[in-house]
Amino acid sequence: MKKIKIYKILTIMIILLFFSTSLSTGVSHNSLMQKKQENKKEVDSSIDTSEFPIGDYDLLIIAPSRFKIPLIRLVNHKNRVGVKTIFFSVEEVYDKMYWEGRDGAEKIKYFIKNANEHWGVQYVLLVGGRKNQGSNEKWWVPVRYSHLNRKYGNLTERRFLTDLYFADIYDENGDFSSWDSNDNGIFGEWPEDEAALDQPDLYPDVFVGRLPCINIFEVRRVVQKIIRYETGKFDDSWFKNMVVVAGDTYPGKTEYIDGEVYTQRGLDMMPGFRPVKLWTSDGSLKNWVDVVKAINKGCGFIWFSGHGNPKSWSTHPPHNKTWIHGLEIKNMLFLHNRKKLPVCITGSGCFNNMFNVSLFNSPWVSGWPTHRCFSWALVVKRNGGSIATIGATAFSYESPDIDTGNGGIEWLDMHFFGQYGLNNTTILGEIWGNTIISFLQNFSINWDDTSATGAALIAKNAEQWHLIGDPSLMIGGYAK
Repeated sequence: MKKIKIYKILTIMIILLFFSTSLSTGVSHNSLMQKKQENKKEVDSSIDTSEFPIGDYDLLIIAPSRFKIPLIRLVNHKNRVGVKTIFFSVEEVYDKMYWEGRDGAEKIKYFIKNANEHWGVQYVLLVGGRKNQGSNEKWWVPVRYSHLNRKYGNLTERRFLTDLYFADIYDENGDFSSWDSNDNGIFGEWPEDEAALDQPDLYPDVFVGRLPCINIFEVRRVVQKIIRYETGKFDDSWFKNMVVVAGDTYPGKTEYIDGEVYTQRGLDMMPGFRPVKLWTSDGSLKNWVDVVKAINKGCGFIWFSGHGNPKSWSTHPPHNKTWIHGLEIKNMLFLHNRKKLPVCITGSGCFNNMFNVSLFNSPWVSGWPTHRCFSWALVVKRNGGSIATIGATAFSYESPDIDTGNGGIEWLDMHFFGQYGLNNTTILGEIWGNTIISFLQNFSINWDDTSATGAALIAKNAEQWHLIGDPSLMIGGYAK
């Protein structure tokens, strides 16, 4: 007993120490959905709808039952603004799907499939992150790992988080998309130097986002941020600011300063928005202070194009491998943008959205471990931060050819702004999903490719481009 108490005290001390230191859009989504709906097999009866509320719903929220009370406030808000919403606990999902699905994640996916077929659900919000050590499995929302194995330089990453698994319900024939073609219990399997053993469809059929909360306090805070964001009045004096943060991501790899070229093209897709450029080439990005100042002034969007790990983002000066640290979690203490919350994109930053990290599980972190990932730290930040962040859960891969993209993750980041600024899509999850659809239509995947830098990286970029936030979020709110 004494040893347990000492261990707890040491854990608290570590936490306290940490805090003190530290476009071609291709075929439209609607037409693609219609084709897959036509191919869809006859709706099964996995769910006994007699026990369920009758009606059509837009948004399904799934979370542990201990998060239900604060989430009911979000359910009520969504219903008030016309987004028909229903809540189910993880425990209820497991009870309903007791006979379907090999593990928790597959049960969740089958439940989403039935909710889509019976109620027309198009948005799914998963509230809950990693499983805490010693906790009951029902007290968290399962994750799925893709086992697509390609090296990043000399570094090996054999699996990574993907919530696209939950969005890709059907394959092209309308059957359940299991992501396990050879039925061996290993999902998204594409071994190094081999052809793919699994060939997931990858096209999202519903729009999925996650709030990786680990306690009720985080749930309350993020629910409050979403409600205030959607019901508040936005002043164009700040919302129309688009901040881009970039430099020379890979010095010597290209003749142009890649991050700055990418972000300029993103700015070009946002007519009516004022560019706020933090670039290393002109000295406007010297360190994290410049980023904090720009966010605190207010912006509707911010795009980081550079490098990352679970707790920080950084880049380089032009043709120079010196590091410029643009923002770290410890710097977020100085963010006080309050209700001026941006949508943040940081896809080219490796691991920024790797939400399963903790003080005792911090892979790919340089130095001190982190209690949460970079992107979730922005979203859950009190009195500021972001309203949502889209980024990579793993090693992300850029393309050396700006004109074709070649399936690099910067194409996804860039065309997010094309969906909003040129296509006038205003629902966050739809922008996320439509961007992935467009990406897959532009860059076909050869599942027989055994190369280290070929088609597998296209699939990996799509699978790991992850939304931390509410997929039904109305960007700019309803009180426009």
